[in-house]
Amino acid sequence: MKWFAIRTKPGFQVPQREYWTEPNASALKGKTRGVGYRMRSSVNPEQAAIETHLERAGFVHYMPAEFVAVRNRNKKGLYELRRFALLKGYAFVAEVDEAGWYRLLDVPGVHSVVADISGKALPIRSLDIHRLRMYEQNSRAVANAKVAALTKGAETQARRERKAISKATRKKLFPGREVRLIWGDKVGRDATVAAWQDEDFVKVVLKGLQEAETVTVPFEFLKTSDAA
Repeated sequence: MKWFAIRTKPGFQVPQREYWTEPNASALKGKTRGVGYRMRSSVNPEQAAIETHLERAGFVHYMPAEFVAVRNRNKKGLYELRRFALLKGYAFVAEVDEAGWYRLLDVPGVHSVVADISGKALPIRSLDIHRLRMYEQNSRAVANAKVAALTKGAETQARRERKAISKATRKKLFPGREVRLIWGDKVGRDATVAAWQDEDFVKVVLKGLQEAETVTVPFEFLKTSDAA
């Protein structure tokens, strides 16, 4: 298989966001409030925009990539794999026929074809493509291992922090301490600490009832009465 290098336009080596519409709640109920739909979008992190356009145009393509472990912006302690173009501004296409060159230049994101001094498309050795694929495979494996190690480390640190918080809270929420529930279905009720069940849950006796009612709740659900 013969491979050829192409230059890509800026911004086409990042994942392409796809948009679509779906009916909103009012439209589903048969009402006409607003426009009747909402916009939704998604990104395929495994495919860059140039790859999407080349695939739609029917070209065999390859964009070498490298992988890194990055922290999830929305969830603390979670790391994930992120894919980046290895050769900035370049990708490869294979087995392009004479008519295909004209179609190729019309593909969104394609800037030009890498050519020799005579203007003929410069072929790339299959061995070089193989080496790039091997590097990419190794990059993914290393990054995956790092994601697992970082996530495990973050989880361990989170458990240590929670254990320290629990230990400090035990000094305040000792048996017999007056407390108030600030979360859950018993919110606002006054109670008395009975005992700790484990590092996370506390058994309390609710007040204001003819018969004592005991519930077990996470320690975050409780606030000491003097601070309530």
